[in-house]
Amino acid sequence: MDKFILYLIGSFFVIGAIDYITGNHLKLGGKFEEGIKTMGALGLGMIGILSLAPIFTNFLSAVIIPICRAFHLDPSIVPAAFLAVDMGGYQIADKLALTKEMGAFSGIIIASTLGATISFSIPVALGMLSKEDEKYFSKGVLVGIITIPIGCLAAGLWQKINFGILVWNLAPIFVFAIILGAALLKAPHVFIKVFNVFGKLIMSLSTVGLLLQGIDVIFGVRLVSGLAPLSECTVIVGKIALVLGGAYPMLDFIIRIFKNSFEKIGDKFGINSVSVAGILGNLASNLLIFGTYKEMNPKGKVVCAAFGVSGAFVFGGQLGFVSGVAPEMLGAFIISKLTAGIISIVLASWLYDRESKEFSLKKNGGIRNEYQGQSRKVKTANERKSNGCLYHSEF
Repeated sequence: MDKFILYLIGSFFVIGAIDYITGNHLKLGGKFEEGIKTMGALGLGMIGILSLAPIFTNFLSAVIIPICRAFHLDPSIVPAAFLAVDMGGYQIADKLALTKEMGAFSGIIIASTLGATISFSIPVALGMLSKEDEKYFSKGVLVGIITIPIGCLAAGLWQKINFGILVWNLAPIFVFAIILGAALLKAPHVFIKVFNVFGKLIMSLSTVGLLLQGIDVIFGVRLVSGLAPLSECTVIVGKIALVLGGAYPMLDFIIRIFKNSFEKIGDKFGINSVSVAGILGNLASNLLIFGTYKEMNPKGKVVCAAFGVSGAFVFGGQLGFVSGVAPEMLGAFIISKLTAGIISIVLASWLYDRESKEFSLKKNGGIRNEYQGQSRKVKTANERKSNGCLYHSEF
């Protein structure tokens, strides 16, 4: 399956490149160009944090490993829960892991879902969305976070990790996801600030790492020892951009072929066409949905945000990263993200409909009570009027 996916993306890479050269007649050449041009943005966001990964590993190993050993947990799950797979999560988890299989599981599966949500999706989204849309986004993220352990479990079973070890190591992730989701629902403004600060911290550290690499390359002065070689970091970024050069045309082709089917599914779930496009856009990057979030209907906003937790980047930057560092994990990676993503769509849709129904019943009940109260007042007034007439007639 892993090789099939790579070959499929590679085929669209070739088709997109040829179309780009011959004038973009198939409209795939533009998508090919779009994928390749991500190299600059990826380099700005990734090279620095990848450069600092060895330093973070040395620091965390001294703190985390003893604590995790006391609870018989693999230390790799800790950085993976907070850092995206392509923002140092994989490298640090791989170094801290007690076994190779757990390093791959934590660094790719957990880091591409929970880690990416905390370190990237939430901070970026809350910086782009309006205040009115934050409530819809928060509800959607809550649902998406709750489904993460299900996707992780599916991936672990695909990897054939021992079931007992898998469940024990997922227990903290499940508890953390529940606490995070509940806190996001109960105190969204507090957590919005926390996520924003954490996201800015990650981006600042990435810029510092890039600065240190730049000083080393330009001036020949290494200010900090232990940085990852620049060549290794740039190769990873280059591989991601090349994969995206094939993934973007492939995703565009799939959307064209199944456009009518997707619209019918959207109608069935009660979301508008912009929301359907947002779900599909999530497959490449959840950044695509934030620009059109205002145009989605309320239910679509919740569903898109839920799917964006795990379903984002399945055929985007994360796919490119995984194919470059651990191509044997592509199957587990796609299964985990799509499993959790699809379940989150169904769950978010069901919860939204249930909440809307309850709200409607309460509203109608309030109107009914108000109407009954007014009826009783009218009846009482009429009785008093009638009694008054009788009283006067007697005299």
